[in-house]
Amino acid sequence: MKTLLSILSCAFVAQSAHSAEAPVLSAKDLAAKLSLLQQDGSSFVRLKLDAKPPAGTPKFSLQLQIKQRRTAKSTEVVYQILWPKERMGEAVLLKQSAGGAASGSLFNPSGTVRALGGPQMKEALFGSDLSYADVLENFFAWDNQAIVGSEVVDRVNCQILESKPGKGGSSYSVVRTWVDTRRLVPLRIEKYLPSGAVARRIDTRDVAKDDTGRSVPANLTVSSPQKSSSTDLTGSKLKHGVALTDHDFTPAGIKDLAVPKSGPQ
Repeated sequence: MKTLLSILSCAFVAQSAHSAEAPVLSAKDLAAKLSLLQQDGSSFVRLKLDAKPPAGTPKFSLQLQIKQRRTAKSTEVVYQILWPKERMGEAVLLKQSAGGAASGSLFNPSGTVRALGGPQMKEALFGSDLSYADVLENFFAWDNQAIVGSEVVDRVNCQILESKPGKGGSSYSVVRTWVDTRRLVPLRIEKYLPSGAVARRIDTRDVAKDDTGRSVPANLTVSSPQKSSSTDLTGSKLKHGVALTDHDFTPAGIKDLAVPKSGPQ
């Protein structure tokens, strides 16, 4: 997803792990390339979220749309629920400037708006295995990057990129990414707590070509080993270069469920 968070696209294309030799990149260069792919301007995503909570808790599904603007200077994201009908219009607005603290607003169609910031960023996005912080955080932009090994994932030889935040920069102590360096696609991501336990694991189930012809993670599974839960994210639409305005990223703007049109940014 892009992070995910930006995480998300569709159309399924399988490519052989042996059809081309992967380029040799330093940790810094590999992280920089992956970070740049995150900063892809304005885009619109449609996806299905299937949550599988711990045993004894009902499963649920949501149809979502995402409006986002991602640059090196700032990230702005709106997640809106389209289905089921009883939750239609629930939305969350999230923002973060480079080097700044993340913040947001949670909107309920009844008119209630809840401010998000600080500890609330660790909370679950619509009850899924993603947190609000996961949607915003670009760990490829962290200063501390290292290649710590290699491993085959789904018959693809991946480099393991280890990213560490600066002091107080994240609730995670380490993020490890298994990268298909030929296609520049993360096939697995593990996020670790300061205790060393895995907080979240993200597995790419399919790789697709997006609307720009780039290989991206398509279908994902986000697991929370501490809770024995998981969430499947299945993309159905991704479009770049859509016309988004500052209004779209305001508490008033997140009430608008209209699909953005293509046009100048």
